[in-house]
Amino acid sequence: MKMSVSERLAQATDDSSTITLEELGTVAEVGAQASELAAKPLAPWLAYSFCAQLRDGAWTDDHTVALLSFVTGMAQQRSYLALRETAEVLLEDERALDLAATTLHDALIPEVDTIASSPLLAGLRLDIALEVVAKTTVAPYRLLALLTGPVQDYPEDFDDPLARALGVAADIWTAPAERARFAITLDELAGRGSEDAAYEGAVEQLRDALMQPSKEDLVGKVREARDRFTAMSRMVEGRDDADAFAQACTALLAFEEVDRAALSESAHAARSIADRRALLGYGMHSRHYTIARHGAELAWTSLAWQLEVAAAEIEEDAFLDTWVAVDAIMKVYEADRQFTNLQTVTTLIRPRLANEIAQRQAMTHQLERVVAIDKRRDESEIATEIYELLDLVHRGRATPRESSDAPEESSPNEPYLNALLGPVSSVLHDLSAPRRARLEEAARQTFVGSFAGDRPKNEIIERLCAGLVAELGENEAFSGMAKADFSLLLVNTVRFLVHVGDNAQTYTAPISPNGAAPLEVDIQNHFHEFLSASDLAGRVGKEHANIAGGRADVVTTFDGARRYVTEVKRELRTAERQSIESAYLAQAAEYQSTNEPLGQLLVLDLTDHSGGTPHLQDSIWVAHRRDASGKVTNSTVIAIVRGNRPTPSAMKQQRPSESAS
Repeated sequence: MKMSVSERLAQATDDSSTITLEELGTVAEVGAQASELAAKPLAPWLAYSFCAQLRDGAWTDDHTVALLSFVTGMAQQRSYLALRETAEVLLEDERALDLAATTLHDALIPEVDTIASSPLLAGLRLDIALEVVAKTTVAPYRLLALLTGPVQDYPEDFDDPLARALGVAADIWTAPAERARFAITLDELAGRGSEDAAYEGAVEQLRDALMQPSKEDLVGKVREARDRFTAMSRMVEGRDDADAFAQACTALLAFEEVDRAALSESAHAARSIADRRALLGYGMHSRHYTIARHGAELAWTSLAWQLEVAAAEIEEDAFLDTWVAVDAIMKVYEADRQFTNLQTVTTLIRPRLANEIAQRQAMTHQLERVVAIDKRRDESEIATEIYELLDLVHRGRATPRESSDAPEESSPNEPYLNALLGPVSSVLHDLSAPRRARLEEAARQTFVGSFAGDRPKNEIIERLCAGLVAELGENEAFSGMAKADFSLLLVNTVRFLVHVGDNAQTYTAPISPNGAAPLEVDIQNHFHEFLSASDLAGRVGKEHANIAGGRADVVTTFDGARRYVTEVKRELRTAERQSIESAYLAQAAEYQSTNEPLGQLLVLDLTDHSGGTPHLQDSIWVAHRRDASGKVTNSTVIAIVRGNRPTPSAMKQQRPSESAS
């Protein structure tokens, strides 16, 4: 007796993600049963089969018809878990989603009768429809109508799911009109007793506050948001999310009030929240959860660091600026919401907050702090362009500007300079093109990874850092202050790799047949200069003697005691991972034998790259030393800077005639 598609699917239980449709039957057979199977417990397995067929097998129009029939049938699925897993499979497969996005959205956006009869399932369907719109070009009109429509007839169990969906939507659609409509619905839901609506209402107030151009308005709104978060965390047990944002608001207000005690308390609270974020994600093995969890950890850790620096330097007015706190809190907001939104959607959806004044002031503050520290040294350790950038800012501030002046048109070739100077970018007009290019390069190097306008690059940095932090978690020493210190060094090291990868340096240029190879000192000096113009200004040195009996290349020191060594090497023969570790890892690890067992190895790879340069994700990793029991005793971040590499335009594919010869 011939088996049905359902029976074949039930038998293929070893690895459902690899079953193609061809193994289940003909396209006609699968298509005939697809809609019915979409409502069954086996639906996730059939979704895997469609995706496997797309990936590994032949795909025809008949397959597309069968897939759309299956997606339409998902509207009849009554199992919460089966629907969620089926949707996750399709949402994670770009080709499947491209084919089925509109059908998936239309099939699952909940109707009134579904909301009334199955409010929790309707909430899940709403989340899936929201995620489809967020990831694709499907028009959001039906979704927005549901999110902002009348709520009085909805069952109580639908209130919290709707409120959470509104919170995610508000992080995606940020136009004032849409935010106002979301706020009205949230107020109505909060009035019906929805805790999530009350929380999302406070989040909306914080979001609105952080985008205010007036510091007075911003501080007032932040204070109101803080009070709402605090009240909720006290009234509702377990609202860690509300407590976290209450602490973020308190931190910003501590900057404004120049309160050393409050700054220190807020720094301690931020570190505690970073630790709790790690625990919240413990045991969640989703790739997105890992990235988002460590992204949130790093954002809170960075905030704690800035609060501690502010508390230590509170007597120096030039080092304390409320707008710097605003910029830091915005980064915390974006990273933390990306993490907590995963309770509603399965895709990483990072909010997009914009406050050009806060960004500009934070960039200026970094330059002022770096220059002030450098002036105390006997010899300068930063590029002269840093001084020139700060001089441009001061000249711009001193330039009279008529109220009738039109805003300066930003040059797409100078995004970093325009972000730094804003409305006074006219000071650039007096500069020659080569000098402007040189200053843009200096600004790009100084603010790489922190400039809000460079989202794709920032997200690469975040993903890499999240993975490295996860690997470092195997080392028990990577905790407390050591974790905070080393995480900040790690972030700046990844930024350095990204910057050098995107912007060719003299030491990364192709080596001519009779030319001399660059030296270790070339990349050592550049890395030291890079760190000296970052948040780590004043904590970086090079060629330190008497470190574990030797001379360390670049040393980053915290509180005068905790130090982290970056050993710098060059490689001319082979840059394979195993070879690098065999040649240099022991020396790099030895430098940390008398301090925290965490260090870095920075290698300039000068091997031949005429055939292509390895991807950035293959150029940085963590190497552990273990004792006899397998316990990690030392961890080294190994970062490879690819030199001797041709420009992309020099990389030519061989023509058929050339390859044949």
